[in-house]
Amino acid sequence: MNNLYIIEEVLCCYAGGMVVIAAPSLERCRELFLDKFVREYYRDSSCETAQEMREFDAAIKNGDYKVIENVNHDEGIISFLHGSS
Repeated sequence: MNNLYIIEEVLCCYAGGMVVIAAPSLERCRELFLDKFVREYYRDSSCETAQEMREFDAAIKNGDYKVIENVNHDEGIISFLHGSS
């Protein structure tokens, strides 16, 4: 069973964006975010220092996320919104 992670203050442009990810753990959630928003754009698996990952890690560290446990949803990116003005 997956959890639903709602993470704010990521995908920033002029303002913070958000992403919703279904994953069994926060670690897997981070991997899915990395695959979608860093590796897919940069085509380089060593880009964990990209701005997007710094935003993700800061959001987790600062508690800018919520977890809904045991949702009946397949693993993956559910929705996202890039921040804008």
